[in-house]
Amino acid sequence: MARPGTCGFERFGIGARWSTAPKGHYNRRDLRFAIYLIAFSFPAAFAADTLTNFRHSPVISEYGAASEVEFSTPLMELEAGSLAHHLPAAMKNLRFDEPVWVIGYKTAIVDRQGKTPRENYLCHTFLADQHVDQHPEYELKGIYSDAFTPEVRLPAGFGILFTPSDPLHWMPMFNNRLDDPVRVAMKVVLTVIRAKDLTKPLKPLYANLRSVQAPHLFFVPPGKDERAITFTLPFEGSFHFLGTHLHPYGASVELFNVSRNETVWRGRRTGGPESPMEVYTSSGGYAFHAGETFQIRSIYDNPTKEKIDAMAGLFMLYARK
Repeated sequence: MARPGTCGFERFGIGARWSTAPKGHYNRRDLRFAIYLIAFSFPAAFAADTLTNFRHSPVISEYGAASEVEFSTPLMELEAGSLAHHLPAAMKNLRFDEPVWVIGYKTAIVDRQGKTPRENYLCHTFLADQHVDQHPEYELKGIYSDAFTPEVRLPAGFGILFTPSDPLHWMPMFNNRLDDPVRVAMKVVLTVIRAKDLTKPLKPLYANLRSVQAPHLFFVPPGKDERAITFTLPFEGSFHFLGTHLHPYGASVELFNVSRNETVWRGRRTGGPESPMEVYTSSGGYAFHAGETFQIRSIYDNPTKEKIDAMAGLFMLYARK
């Protein structure tokens, strides 16, 4: 019988903010990573790996020739019935030695034979110019994946610009809800257009992560569970990509514009309780004004007789005006 697990967008580091909300404190689970975080602040001890092994990508873009670059973790042992939160040996500090525009991101779990396991051991990942923080006011340049959205493709005409001056941090997180330990690795393929290969300009996207509550982990009793948070954005822009982060039995995540009394987008399962989630991707986008109020609404439907672990987040990529 599988045991309930936990995972979270744990608080690491600091980043660009658009408000002056006070910082939180590390919880007890964070303490196991304190030594790593201290060490990470010394580049000499943890030098960044430079991503240079570009190869041709089959992706066709009218904005220039696309390339791929790949990296991975070593095999990681996941303890039975637990989640390996932010394993230091799995995380990577990365950089590019030339400007690139990320237009796609794909993650995959493999077992010791290099094959896709039956169970889904991915919780979620982030590749960003800073450590991902639980504080929702942080803006970052980054991209994500999770168990039900393992691949992200940005809409035509947009990308995430990384330059040699951008320190990149990759943070993969694994789940193991089973009764036996398992050894798995995670592979990543980034699809990029190198700045030198651009044939016409791309528009930069920026990211923000919101969860229906903080800390992000909660437990859902049997039956239907609905939660919501409200927020505002203090600038004018447009959403061009929206993706969800849910655990099994998460049914949907909706972004609702309270100021206009209209749904921006609702992401649902494409099949059963562990099927892929829908994503929103649009070159035209959804324009919003500074100060408009939004609400994120999540729905879980727990058919079991016990509480289940849950998270409900929305990853937003937007252009600023």
